[in-house]
Amino acid sequence: MNAQHTVQITPQLYLTREEVSIIDSLVDHDEMPKDLGNDHAIAYFSGQDFHLVLYFADQHDRGFQMYVVEDFSVNVETMHLLSNSLSQLIQGGYKQHVVENAKGRVDQMIYMAGTFRALFGKKQADELEYLY
Repeated sequence: MNAQHTVQITPQLYLTREEVSIIDSLVDHDEMPKDLGNDHAIAYFSGQDFHLVLYFADQHDRGFQMYVVEDFSVNVETMHLLSNSLSQLIQGGYKQHVVENAKGRVDQMIYMAGTFRALFGKKQADELEYLY
C-alpha cells in the first residue's frame, strides 16, 4: 500500500485510496462494478476482514476509496465508528444515496456481528470477561 494513499484511522480500521490495490481486491473477490458511470457502495469479506468500497463516478470526484475493518466481528466498536463517520457524511449532504447504502451495509454487519463471531469461533472482549 502506498502510504500517501492510506490512512490508519484506528489499529483495526484503515482507509485507502490506492486504486490499483482496490481494483485488484474487487476483481479477486468478483465484486468489480461493471458500470463505472454510476456511484457504488460495495461490501465484502476477505477472510474475517470487512471491506467497504465506495466508488464515485462524478468527473470532479471520480475514484475508489476503501475502508477495511480487520477482524470486524470482534471489533464492533470500530464498526460503530465507521457507521458514525458515514452518518456525518450523510448529514453533510455528501453523496447521500451511495453513502446511505454504505452505512446500511455497515449497520447490517454490526447487527450480525454475534452470528459471525459464532461462525468464526470467536468471543468479543466483553464476552471473554464472563468466562473467568
